[in-house]
Amino acid sequence: MAIVTFWSNIKKETAQTLSIVAIATYMAVEHNSRILIIDTNFNNPTISNCFYDNKVAQNQVMVGMYGGRVDLGSGISGLTKLITSGKITPESITDYTKVIFKNRLELLTNVNPENEIEAEKIKNGFNELIKMAGHYYDYVFVDLHKGLDHNFIKQVLNDSDVIVANITQRMRDLEEFKALRASDPLFKSEKILPLIGRYDRFSKYTKKNVARFIGQRRELSAVPYNTLFFEAASEGTVREYFLKFRRDIMDSTDRNAAFINEIDRSASNIMAKIQEVQMRR
Repeated sequence: MAIVTFWSNIKKETAQTLSIVAIATYMAVEHNSRILIIDTNFNNPTISNCFYDNKVAQNQVMVGMYGGRVDLGSGISGLTKLITSGKITPESITDYTKVIFKNRLELLTNVNPENEIEAEKIKNGFNELIKMAGHYYDYVFVDLHKGLDHNFIKQVLNDSDVIVANITQRMRDLEEFKALRASDPLFKSEKILPLIGRYDRFSKYTKKNVARFIGQRRELSAVPYNTLFFEAASEGTVREYFLKFRRDIMDSTDRNAAFINEIDRSASNIMAKIQEVQMRR
């Protein structure tokens, strides 16, 4: 059981959310693992929209699931209340999630907080919620707020088994990340795994060149730009995309093969990093 947090210090677009969606969905399809995605971002339906079209996603969130027994809009908010009351258990978390693949992939998201006080309570409850989920799921994938401007961000990063640091192929962003690694002990640790989002293999900033620049000895992980995947993310059909382009049935000459192979490599890198970090404990 492991906590894998996707995070970035880069305020610009890094495709962090789409990277976590791609890797988590791929692992749910290809591996016999139970995965939970926790979305810590308010006012951002990006992850939900990857699996449902916008109108359906909004309706699903507001109406709820399991015959109306659970209101998905109270997903993280409801669990935060359980934390406050001391009634939360690892098994209770699944009652507040949206099932993407039964017994494989679930999503825990949040409707907009009513006010700043509620938002602060939720943020302060994230750390315990994530650690609790780590006792129930094989992998907890956290889409974490960018930057380091809130204590809960630092707490989640410190408690994560692996931090997938999302970077770009822009030189200024790479310089910023390199400076962070030099100045903050956390980002010098073995649990840091850099990943390039929307990777362009035709750029002069190749994985090898970027790794050399930031001082990474191993080959970098990447989520390449892929037209059909990004269209699926905007149309709510990501799960259908990964079911259609499974490695064991896909023609190696298919234009999606390179994308799927890179996602597989990134997933393998994450699992290897988890084993490496846990063995050092």
